[in-house]
Order: sequence, then structure tokens, then C-alpha cells
Amino acid sequence: MSVYLSPEELKPHPKNAEIYEERADPEFEKSIFENGILEPLVVTSQNVILSGARRWKVALKIGLEKIPCRIEDPEDEVKAILEYNRYRQKTSRELYNEYQLFKEREVPKAEERMLAGKPLDPTPNLVEGSRGEVLRIAAKEFDVSHEQLRKIDYIYGHQDEQEARPIVEMLDKGEISVHQAFTEMKNTIETPKIGEGKEIPKTWKCGACLQEFELEEPVNLTICPYCAMEFQTWKAEKGLGDAGQQG
Repeated sequence: MSVYLSPEELKPHPKNAEIYEERADPEFEKSIFENGILEPLVVTSQNVILSGARRWKVALKIGLEKIPCRIEDPEDEVKAILEYNRYRQKTSRELYNEYQLFKEREVPKAEERMLAGKPLDPTPNLVEGSRGEVLRIAAKEFDVSHEQLRKIDYIYGHQDEQEARPIVEMLDKGEISVHQAFTEMKNTIETPKIGEGKEIPKTWKCGACLQEFELEEPVNLTICPYCAMEFQTWKAEKGLGDAGQQG
């Protein structure tokens, strides 16, 4: 059930500005100007906006007196913000910002599961233990591939390094893709400069998905854990046992 509140009474959740960027969208403004706000904002009983900050800003801009709102008081407001924005079209930087919040919350939980021997996503030596598990879970939550999210995390994780800034700027402007930025970043950050004697990390290529992973020797796997898990899921769906026979 919706209630109608004055935009002047509302305020966005502080985490919203930390995660999501300001983007001009004339078509979005035009739609609200002509049709009003069709989807209610989600606000707490304290008038804090959990979903709909962009609609709220447009409402203020065009002078709407009342806007539809749905009152909710979730136990975890940050988790609710991420969930409400699950299907929002996001930039690479916004995905990175979401992932940093997600890691802060989920890595300690994953570490506890690892210590208890009960990981949700068993990951052998090709990924970083509990953090590898969290990456996998976050990718599913954000509806992106784990490899895409891994690359985004790597790129922006180096954004403060001087030689990396031009690459990040090009990605933010949409001039290059995530894959292009990742490749350029690795070449820039990890390729040894003349005389430095820096070792190039060893990599191992999965025979199934052809993705490369940094790892420590020895390697005794033919496919990466991600492909192995997808194969096990496929077998379970088909009702196949370990020997490849129907159970």
C-alpha cells in the first residue's frame, strides 16, 4: 500500500551516494514530468530513501508536491539497498562499489564457514579461499559473471596508482571495455620494467573455459573450480552419479 509524501520530507540513505553515480538522464526526467512517478519509492518510517533516489531528485527538480512511497523498515538497510538495485543498469564503478560493501559484510562470514569446514562454494588452490567464495556469491547476486566482477575488482583496486589512472578514466568514460581495461592494467602494473627484475606471475589456463588464473605450483587440475562446479551442477540436474550412470 502506498502513501503520498512530500519530497521535502525525504532524504536519501547515505550509502546510496557512496555506491551509485550521478548521471543525467533527460528521457527519465521527461517521463516523470509527463506521467508522474509510477513506481513508489521505498522509504523507512524515518523517511530515509532505500530505493528511488533518482526519482526523488527529479521530483524535487520539477516541483512535485507529493510522491508515492512504500514504507519498509528492513533489519539490514544496506542489504536492502543492494537488493532493490539488483536489476539497475550499472557502470563498472558502481559494480565495484557494490562489491566492496558486499565483501565487508560477507568475507568474515565466509571465513567462519571455511574454518568450520562448511564452505558454500568449495574452491581449490586456484582462487583465494573465502574471498573466492564471496566473489562467486556476489557475481550471482549482481547478475554478472564471476570473471567480469573479478576483473572490475582488479582494475579499480589499482585506481590510485599513478600509471593506472588513465586506464580507469577511459573505462569510466566508456572508451574501453572491462576486458580491455583489465588487460591493459595487468600489462601496466605487472610487466617488469627494465632493470627491475620483477617476476611475471605464473598462470594456468583452464582447458574448458580458457580463462587464465594465477596460482602456485603444483597444478593437478584439468579444469578450473568454476567449470568443475558447473559440471557437477549439470550432472546433478541430469541425475548422473559420479560414474556417469543414472541413479
